[in-house]
Amino acid sequence: MNEFPSFFSILGVVFVIIIIVFGTLLLIATILIYSIIKKKKILFPRATLFLLDTLYYPLKRLVVSINLDVSIVDTIEIDIRNKILKDEYFSSNIKDRIVVFPYCLRSIECKAQVSPELGVNCIECGKCKIGEFKKICDNNSIKVFIAPGGSFVKRVLKKYSKSSVLLVACHVELNEMMRILSSKEIPQYGILLRKAGCIETDVDMDLVKEMLFEVHK
Repeated sequence: MNEFPSFFSILGVVFVIIIIVFGTLLLIATILIYSIIKKKKILFPRATLFLLDTLYYPLKRLVVSINLDVSIVDTIEIDIRNKILKDEYFSSNIKDRIVVFPYCLRSIECKAQVSPELGVNCIECGKCKIGEFKKICDNNSIKVFIAPGGSFVKRVLKKYSKSSVLLVACHVELNEMMRILSSKEIPQYGILLRKAGCIETDVDMDLVKEMLFEVHK
């Protein structure tokens, strides 16, 4: 009689252990999310962010299944990244900062041309908030980009690799872009749109200005 367990028996045990570990981590992540929502306090931010990143898609499915706002996972990750990275961003030279707005913030009447390298070439027509803000940035030698897609940020940073970045977007796009910049160790700060959607979205431009010109004290 064979005293050694078969390969499939070992594989079954390993599979069960993986399921138990995965379930435990998912439970811990859920408890952390609940605690953050209720107490408005983030404990162990780096460990929490790592866990949420690792379990991102299962957590989003779980959040939907228990009737929570699907944006909560992204929003929490954005808040944690801002908390972790804000000192580095605020310590950067203001003239080295760039601002990236989403394509959907434009007016539907916008006639600006789109370039793969530069994004939307704002003509400052006054039909949306970006033009007036861009004038302020131009006067301070700060570059402003309007991104036609999330991957646009990668192209911009190939040319401006030493910049710090102020990002504006909806929760999914913002979290994705912040992940990209984090992997490249680029100083950043993210601001969520206050009105999301595919067209004519909105952002608190006063907050954008505040975060753009904020410096480490």
